[in-house]
Amino acid sequence: MARNAQAWVGARGWLVGLGAAVLVASAAAQPVQCHVAWAGAARSFIVPPSAPDDPVLPQLEGASIALEIVNRLPPAPGAGVTVRTLGRWQGQTYLLHEAHYLPGSPAVAPHGFTGLQVVREPTRGHALSYWCERTAAISAAADPTAATR
Repeated sequence: MARNAQAWVGARGWLVGLGAAVLVASAAAQPVQCHVAWAGAARSFIVPPSAPDDPVLPQLEGASIALEIVNRLPPAPGAGVTVRTLGRWQGQTYLLHEAHYLPGSPAVAPHGFTGLQVVREPTRGHALSYWCERTAAISAAADPTAATR
């Protein structure tokens, strides 16, 4: 009897760990939606998961700023969501802001898992704000077959 109880406790711990790993993996595999305000306009981008060898293209490009959002799946190097804001001045590009969010980062604020971020471009004083979220609704919209599974 004691042996069965020990086996159950060990199996239960293993199942809890497996369940947590599945939740993190499913959260990491989701597309993210980022909401961006720049130059008086608000835009939203859905960023699907990408492979490490996929090229990184800016979601937003202006004369003085560019925004790159990368959503990498584990176990790839750099897994998670990386947001880079690049400034441009006299033909040169430079890093203004970079943030990395681990796969499955919880939403602990009203503005998704990133919180509301504001990045100022120092030479002209322009500001870009963004926040990103993961939701089941985004996953369902990105994968129309999800509702039929």
